[in-house]
Amino acid sequence: MRRITFYIYWIICSFCLIGQSYGELSQTDVLVSEMTIIQQNPQQMIEAVAAGKERALLCGNCHGKNGNSVRDYIPNLASQNAAYLFNQFEKFANGERKDYVMSRLAKNLTREDRVNIALYFSQMQVEARDQPVASSAEGEKIYKGLCFTCHQQDGHGNGNYPRIAGQPYEYLKRTLNSFAGGNDRRANSPMAVIVKNLNEKQLLDVAAYVASMP
Repeated sequence: MRRITFYIYWIICSFCLIGQSYGELSQTDVLVSEMTIIQQNPQQMIEAVAAGKERALLCGNCHGKNGNSVRDYIPNLASQNAAYLFNQFEKFANGERKDYVMSRLAKNLTREDRVNIALYFSQMQVEARDQPVASSAEGEKIYKGLCFTCHQQDGHGNGNYPRIAGQPYEYLKRTLNSFAGGNDRRANSPMAVIVKNLNEKQLLDVAAYVASMP
């Protein structure tokens, strides 16, 4: 990866200062650290986003050219947290997550591509869309009781926690039901524990509330 030597040197020094050896870092950790450095450098960020936009053409058929999905059961990538998005690429590539399209796509992208695409989509804006179910006070109550700690009050997440605000209702409904139903692909997620005691109506209420969040 371009400029990787300097970045890795900088990362090694940083972790030595806090007592963590470089040998303890995975390649994914190193690249997430590099991504953070790029985000703090305007010129490097411009270059990475431009490169990511070019490679993100592969994603447009499902997630939209600007990260706003073209199908309601597919998530937006626009304004997604870059570290979270990159880590999902890694999980699809190594088989930890499985999807017919994404598993193949991720394996065919270099890690530099994955970094750049994640940074590109993180800079796109979520476009408001008509949601089929209106938000409710009950959905807001559930969100503020269970979801805000990880996803924040505004639903924009933080670091490795995803932005969920403004996602399509259908996608949110399917995903929450997948967690609640003990889907094998979701079993290791903390979400499975968080939503297991919610009934069907509560799942739909919180999905509608999150979908309505800006």
